Amino acid sequence: MLKKGILLFTLLILLVSVLAGGVLAEDKEVYEMKFGVSNPPKEYHHSWTPYIVFKNEVELRSNGRLQVKIFPGGQLGSIESMVNQVRMGAIEATEPSDGHLASIYPNIQVFSIPYLFSNRMVAWEVLGGPFGQKMIEDMAQKTGLRALFWSENGGFRHYSNDKRLVKTPADMKGLKIRTMNIPLHMKIVEDLGASPTPISWNELYTALQTGVVDGQENSVATFLVPKLEEVQKYIILDGHVYGVNSIVLNEEWYQSLPDDLKEIIHQSAQIALSVNHGLTVAREVKGIEYLKEKGVQIYRPTSEEKVLFKEKTQQSAIDWLNNNLDPNWVKGILEATEKAEKELGLN
Repeated sequence: MLKKGILLFTLLILLVSVLAGGVLAEDKEVYEMKFGVSNPPKEYHHSWTPYIVFKNEVELRSNGRLQVKIFPGGQLGSIESMVNQVRMGAIEATEPSDGHLASIYPNIQVFSIPYLFSNRMVAWEVLGGPFGQKMIEDMAQKTGLRALFWSENGGFRHYSNDKRLVKTPADMKGLKIRTMNIPLHMKIVEDLGASPTPISWNELYTALQTGVVDGQENSVATFLVPKLEEVQKYIILDGHVYGVNSIVLNEEWYQSLPDDLKEIIHQSAQIALSVNHGLTVAREVKGIEYLKEKGVQIYRPTSEEKVLFKEKTQQSAIDWLNNNLDPNWVKGILEATEKAEKELGLN
C-alpha cells in the first residue's frame, strides 16, 4: 500500500508539473512580426534568401515566441507604402533601400558619396562599425524606423545604357539615365553630363523599352531581376555608389519586446547579413558571366579612368551634402572610411 501511495503521489506531482508547465507555456506571450517584402520569392537571391534565414533563426532561437510572417511580392503594397505602414505600426517590418529612406531620413545620403568605398571590405567595416551603428540609432530616434543592419542592395552600382559603350565621363554626355528618387544620385548623373530621370522600380523596364530613358544605374544582381539585358546593351563597371538596404522595424514595437527577444533579433540579423554578403558577391560574379553570354558589352574601367569619374563627382557631392545635411555626418563617414582603409592596409 505504501508503495502504491508513493507511486500515486509521484504521478500526481508529475501531472501537476505538466499542467503547470502548460500554463506557463500558455502564459508566455507570443509576438508576431508582419514583414512586408517587395520582391517575389527567389531562391538564393540577396533580397529574399537572407529574410528566410532571418525568419527561421528568430523562430528557432525564440522557441516560437516570436513569429515572423513574410508577405512577399508587394502583397502589402509598394515599398514606399510599406515603409509608411511600418512607421504607423500597421506592420512591424519591411526592407527598404537607402533610396526609399532618403526622403524621410536625408542623412542616409552620405552612403552615396560617389567612389567612396574602394572595395566591399571597406564598406562592410564602415557600415558594420561605430559609424553605421550611430546612424541606426539616429534614424530610429528621428523616424521611428530601426534598421537591423546595413546590407548590400546587390553591391556596387554601375551605369548601363542602350546607346553606346561608356569608358570615360565624356561618354555619358547627353544620356538620359534613370535614377532612384535620391537628390544626390541625380546630382552625380548631372555632374557626369547626363540627364537624371527618377522613375519607380516597377516602371523601369518599360521606360527603357520605350526610350523614355536611355539607361539606368544599379548593381549587376539587381540588373538581372527584371531582365534588363533585354533592353540594355552596354554596362560600365564603374561602381560609383555602394547600394545599401536593410530590414527596418517599427521602433515602438521593437522597444516593447522583452530584452531576450531583442537579442535574438540581433543575433538572427547578423546571420542574415552574412548570407546577404555572400550571395551578392557570388551573384555578381555569375551575373557578369551570364550577361556576357547574352551579348551585353561590359567594360571594366582602368584605375586612371575611374579617377576621371571620381574627380568629376566626388568633391561636388561632398559640397552638396555639406550644404544640405549636417556636415558632421559627412565628416564622420569620410573619417570612418579612412580609418577602415588604414586598418585593412589599403593606404
